[in-house]
Amino acid sequence: MTNMSLFSRMRYRFAILAFGLSCAVPAFAAEEKAAEPQGIVPIPAYGDDIWSRGNLTGDWGGLRTDWAGKGIQFDVDWVHWIDNAVDGGTSDANEVGGNFTYNMKVDLMRAGILNLAELQVRAESRYGNSGILNTGQIVPINTASTTPTNYTDFDDGYDIALTQLSLLKLFTPHFGMLVGKLDMFADGDQNEFATGRGRTGFNNWSMNYGTGLLLVPASTIGAGVVYLPSPELSISSLLTSGGECVRSDCFNDLNDKGGISATAATYQYNLGGLPGGVSGTFLYFFDFDFTDLQSLIPVPGEGLVGSDESKSWLVTSSFFQYLSADGAQGGPLNLTNRVPDLQGWGIFGRITRADDKTNPWKTSVTVGLGGRGVIPKRPNDVFGVGYFYNGLSVDRFDTSDFEDGEGLEAFYSVAITPALKFSFNAQWVGKSKPDSDDTTVLTGRFQLVF
Repeated sequence: MTNMSLFSRMRYRFAILAFGLSCAVPAFAAEEKAAEPQGIVPIPAYGDDIWSRGNLTGDWGGLRTDWAGKGIQFDVDWVHWIDNAVDGGTSDANEVGGNFTYNMKVDLMRAGILNLAELQVRAESRYGNSGILNTGQIVPINTASTTPTNYTDFDDGYDIALTQLSLLKLFTPHFGMLVGKLDMFADGDQNEFATGRGRTGFNNWSMNYGTGLLLVPASTIGAGVVYLPSPELSISSLLTSGGECVRSDCFNDLNDKGGISATAATYQYNLGGLPGGVSGTFLYFFDFDFTDLQSLIPVPGEGLVGSDESKSWLVTSSFFQYLSADGAQGGPLNLTNRVPDLQGWGIFGRITRADDKTNPWKTSVTVGLGGRGVIPKRPNDVFGVGYFYNGLSVDRFDTSDFEDGEGLEAFYSVAITPALKFSFNAQWVGKSKPDSDDTTVLTGRFQLVF
């Protein structure tokens, strides 16, 4: 579970993780700037030319840089998709929809309010439909369309939902804490080649996260701490409510929802001059209500059987390793900017094991390769190809006709500019539900960051 908005080796070299799902958490780094006052949130290069900057609309005549110097940064990340189950599934209709994510960071240090502190706000809205309901499968084939999740009418979405409102406070360059309402899935797994929350890379949920993590609430309240003994190693711990509160203040029925504790470690290394990394997370669910699994996962869950257990566990780990890279360097990579940092390619893998007394997916495995800039004169294009396998818990389904799931996905993302991208995704998803067929899904996806 990853909710890390920045990870870089700067003066304070600090990262804080807010478990979003599959392993690590939000990371923020402190950096000194020439402008006063100094802060912990680096100021983007809004004034660069359109072929270099990360925001399409630029600096607004210097206004954006001025606000950032006073502590306020914001952007809008828009993703629009067209899904079509071209073979198999339950419908071959084109499904069109999209997601707007509104991000704001308030550097309380630059604003002169609180030393070494940041307020992070994220809201989301979703419109239209996706191809998830047309596949006949129980794992989301379009991860971007799962947020903000409407658990009572899945494909309806929300006009607007506040998914994160959190305070980060650093006490030393190596230790800090995070508290508030947390977006548990944030930017994806801390993996260089298999991340992005379905916005920039792979579409299928099982290519972005450990599948068993579908039981973790998408947005809830919690608090956590992180210890960063070195730029390469981060260790974190988080305690959250077990209740989903994407459209509430998170305090309704708080005592009835149980809780989740998560402990994670992420380590980056250099092998033969090429960067790599490993991460691992252990989740423990306590006083949790597993009796209605269909209401817990962000996809239609017909056929799922609940459990009387109140405790559960899940462990997940992943790795990535560059096999070829230009400009490789010794410092750690930013694992949550949703694209590979280096021009090159490499391999990745993920394995998740869960308590089969409570979780429909007792085992999930993902392997593949990905990279950036492998076509001459296209340095910012990103690609990936991967395979996933989901071993089902036979006790969590009401018939014996459900089958272990598997699938293949390939994508290629064309970077028109750093802020404007178009990608094409192709998936083959093996049948897992009774009376379903293998499904081939094609997706066109357009992303624009204002």
